[in-house]
Amino acid sequence: MIKSLMIGFIFLSGSLFANESLYSSSVKNLYTSPDGKRSEGRLLPTSEVKILEKKDGKVKVEIEGFMREGVSSAVYFTTGKRILIAGLSKKAKFDIKTISTSKDKDGVKWSKVALTAYTVNDNLTEDLSSLYKNAEAIYKDNCSICHPAHPNNEYTSNQWPSMIKSMSNRTAMTKEDVYLVTQFLQKHSKDIGEK
Repeated sequence: MIKSLMIGFIFLSGSLFANESLYSSSVKNLYTSPDGKRSEGRLLPTSEVKILEKKDGKVKVEIEGFMREGVSSAVYFTTGKRILIAGLSKKAKFDIKTISTSKDKDGVKWSKVALTAYTVNDNLTEDLSSLYKNAEAIYKDNCSICHPAHPNNEYTSNQWPSMIKSMSNRTAMTKEDVYLVTQFLQKHSKDIGEK
């Protein structure tokens, strides 16, 4: 009886977090298996993951996004924009399921996908708003040293990465800060405007 209760408790505690949605607060390595030693991909900050399982310091996550036909190494936030959620090794064997397919205005085929991966159970938060506030503060503190910070809706999501890349070496932003700020600006750009 006690053994049955213990097994039930262990099973329940492992599934308590199932389907919990969290956001990455940093760049995180992705693995194809729970015991993976070599990173097969990277998850970018502010990307949403659904927690499927927690065990031994790792989490099994599901990442929903979009893949462009012929490009198997990138998962995007939306179709037709270069807002990367995850970059994958070309040889990686992640479990990727297609949810739906469509074509954009240019006739390019996109698939909405659900990618299953494993990552270390750290730097995940349910507070996306605080991540965005932090990114905005880093952006304004660093970019307003030389000139007034551009409004986040001044450029499109595809223009922001090159703008930040061209100026970041003149700031005190770390590489992690650059990733976070770029994600914030892209997701709040004039053609996206995420709230």
